[in-house]
Formats: sequence, C-alpha cells, structure tokens
Amino acid sequence: AKMSALGGVMRKLVHICYGVLMKQQTYDENYVAAA
Repeated sequence: AKMSALGGVMRKLVHICYGVLMKQQTYDENYVAAA
C-alpha cells in the first residue's frame, strides 16, 4: 500500500511536469483545466 501511494504521487508529478514542458508555460498551482 505504501509503494502504491508513492507510485501515484510520482505519476501525478510526472504529469504536471510533462504538461508544463509541452505547453511552455510556468506552473500555476491555481490552474483548473476545463472539463
């Protein structure tokens, strides 16, 4: 369970990093994507 939670956090961080790199924008913690 501990490693599973860590894997989920790592995956979320990678998604954030990938999005910032692909969009060439600075990170905004208050950004909400339109669903």
